[in-house]
Amino acid sequence: PLTLGEVRMLVELFYLPYHHGSQAQQLLEHFRWLRANSLSVGVPATTPDACGGTCWRSRAHSFQQLCAQTCRLHSRFVSSTGRALLYDLHPYLWDIRNMLLAASAFILWLGCQSITAPILLGGDAEPWVRRGGLFGELQALLPVGNSCDLFYHPPPLFPSSQLYVLRPLLPMDK
Repeated sequence: PLTLGEVRMLVELFYLPYHHGSQAQQLLEHFRWLRANSLSVGVPATTPDACGGTCWRSRAHSFQQLCAQTCRLHSRFVSSTGRALLYDLHPYLWDIRNMLLAASAFILWLGCQSITAPILLGGDAEPWVRRGGLFGELQALLPVGNSCDLFYHPPPLFPSSQLYVLRPLLPMDK
């Protein structure tokens, strides 16, 4: 069964239209701040402004932990016994999990930057292209421009907790 903290997180991810629970709001605030302050990552540690890079990395770590917590919530939810609830809520949790994986990868990419030049973050998409809620707000912050169809990954028909490990083809596989 899900813990009280996991149920609370589930509720806060899908709180009310145009309103977010505290954990979802924290995710958004971290992501906005990290995106806006990504120029401070490439500042060398010897400069007087080096604290910005340390602060950015600390906040990025917090954001990564929140994303990992959401992925664990998805895994535990799929493994839970309430199948009727699972089939009702799984598509929404699947979407937010995938969006947070993309946002997490984007933050990792920003953290690898060694230059302080601004990063082109793409153009704005038409407003009707984006969905609402936390998903839509995170999607609007990612540098995808009008390529919003990149985020359409329908959930599996039958949710499964089975994980697959992808690896390169080895000579012993032939």
